[in-house]
Amino acid sequence: MRSLLALLLLLPACRGEPATAADCREILDRIVALELAEQGYRDAALAQRKQEIFAQRFAAELARCEGVRLPAGARECVARAGSSEQISHECLR
Repeated sequence: MRSLLALLLLLPACRGEPATAADCREILDRIVALELAEQGYRDAALAQRKQEIFAQRFAAELARCEGVRLPAGARECVARAGSSEQISHECLR
């Protein structure tokens, strides 16, 4: 997932509230859901399975994400983002 890599590269530069473990997982889950939707998948069960798979695969990155500062409004931006690129290019900068 190309946006996950962008997320991990951008978060250290952010200045704002520290990300919680739940924030990091929510960002990952949102990216996975958006990437699947962009590929034409609409099955909620598939999205949930993929989110679990990627959370396990990127457990170390999720752990490093915790405590990193999020820019103001990032949580709301991630929730309403229409694409994974929007998350990496707008929400986390």
